[in-house]
Amino acid sequence: MTILITGATGFVMSGLARHLAGRGHAVVAADLHLPEPALRGYLGAAVTFRQLDVADPSAVRALLADVRPERVVHGAAITAIPADAERDRFVETTQVNVIGTLHVLDAVRRSGVERTVVVSSGSVYGARPDMTPVVEDDVAQPQGVYPITKWAAEALARRYAVIHGLELAVVRLASPFGPFERDTGSRPLLSAIHAWTRAALRGESVRVGGPPTALRDPIYIDDVAAGIAAVLLADRLPHDVYNVGWGRGVTTAETLAALTRLVPAMKFELVPDEPSRWPSLVRGPLSVERLRQDLAWTPAYDLDSGLAAYAAWLRQQP
Repeated sequence: MTILITGATGFVMSGLARHLAGRGHAVVAADLHLPEPALRGYLGAAVTFRQLDVADPSAVRALLADVRPERVVHGAAITAIPADAERDRFVETTQVNVIGTLHVLDAVRRSGVERTVVVSSGSVYGARPDMTPVVEDDVAQPQGVYPITKWAAEALARRYAVIHGLELAVVRLASPFGPFERDTGSRPLLSAIHAWTRAALRGESVRVGGPPTALRDPIYIDDVAAGIAAVLLADRLPHDVYNVGWGRGVTTAETLAALTRLVPAMKFELVPDEPSRWPSLVRGPLSVERLRQDLAWTPAYDLDSGLAAYAAWLRQQP
């Protein structure tokens, strides 16, 4: 099957490209930036690369007409940005995340694509006083330019699909971590696990602000890829929105304890009165029961095994 992925040299979508190519699919990886040599080697020869700006509707239509993919994953986006950068990137983020999504769907409509998966974020749920797992039918209350644009993009995409008779599904991701997380210009805010794991392996001390009880819902990138692929490749989809996550939350203290089991010499200092550089959840983790029940999908990694896989990959990097 020929599959087109937008945003495919970024962290999450490159993991998906690698997963789908490993399953024998012909993957066309489209992105504003062509991949660096290390990423080309990681993804393998089965992945081909095309340069694409989703904000350019004619370029999107031309690429879809040329590739003629059977299925599409739209993941191109400007991801979570620090609050102090919202003012400078507000319009750009809206153009890429919202208008870019509509450009892709318009090209999909013209090209006979069988199914499109739009990649969204668990951040669309916003803050909730109840810390129980969040299900897909819970009310969205996005806060900040990134969550708002992701919610607007998925809502418009679902309406567009109804009007034009397209088969479309939305996946809302928890907090991914793993190989090739880096800032390519569209991911300026990297994860706490990225920073803490690298520091632990380098023997650097980690200063951790915020309460040790702060909650996150990390998921290893291989599970993210497998979850998206399950939605993309299913014979039929009982629902059009799916959470993709590990299914439980972990605190800052639990994450640091897991890293210490992996790297016993890890050094860190908890500074509860100092603001954290990384946002924590003010809601429960994403529930993945719908994905389990509908598509028999379950994550293969827990926090310890995901961190071990990530650390093994980092140790191999120059």
